[in-house]
Amino acid sequence: MKKVKIGNQNFNFPSSWNEMTVEQLCFLAKILKGQVTTTEIKLKMALFSIGARVRRYHRAYGDGYAILLAKKNIYLETDQFIQLSSIFDFLLKNENELDIKLTKNPFPKITVGKKVLYGPEDGLTNISYGQFIMLQTWQHRMTNDFNKYIDDFLAVIWKQDKFNTSDVGNSSLFHYMLDNCIKTVMCWYYFGSINFISEKFPRIFPGNDAEQTQDVFAMQQRIVDEMAGGDVTKKDMVKQCLLYDALFTMDMAMEREEKKKKS
Repeated sequence: MKKVKIGNQNFNFPSSWNEMTVEQLCFLAKILKGQVTTTEIKLKMALFSIGARVRRYHRAYGDGYAILLAKKNIYLETDQFIQLSSIFDFLLKNENELDIKLTKNPFPKITVGKKVLYGPEDGLTNISYGQFIMLQTWQHRMTNDFNKYIDDFLAVIWKQDKFNTSDVGNSSLFHYMLDNCIKTVMCWYYFGSINFISEKFPRIFPGNDAEQTQDVFAMQQRIVDEMAGGDVTKKDMVKQCLLYDALFTMDMAMEREEKKKKS
């Protein structure tokens, strides 16, 4: 967290995605539904974080903005008000793209209707490689129709009764029963964790931003086959191993291959 002085008062603001509250994350998802500029996004987040409203004022010595708080108003000149947007610079990579680095699961447990769903640990550290395969498969399909596949995507890692590593999910629990802003935040947690994993295993995730046209599921199945050494009886074991264990094994194999080529 970071302390920022506005007027003559000090306020605490998040300094990263993982320091944002569930309410702040959901509010961000809500305002992104509308047509807003990057400055407006960051200003709205700053005001929401301190429970303030704003109104324009006109005075003889100049115009400005009044920050309306529960007990006191703070008057700022226009340039001072605009500077508040810098508090949330960490949200954006550029003018049009979020810099998603959320690895802390904001919904480790969530009630959907009369059901309680349990999600994975921070950074996806306890999901299986099989779940990762299904997540990548649904993610690829979501690029064509986000709303059609979002429930299937989330159902892979939010489970009823308790979290488990099965790659089969019940998407009907999400359908029409969970607010779209919450679904968006859940996706941000996944994307932020994948960004973290990609940085941790650069050999496996080289950072190719080109649009993938291949069948993601088929590509992952080939990787499973290779890790199982072509033994059908071992493929389920590969899918059930933890994602980080599988990635570490792949990374070591790639490192050995690189050394072999150099020698």
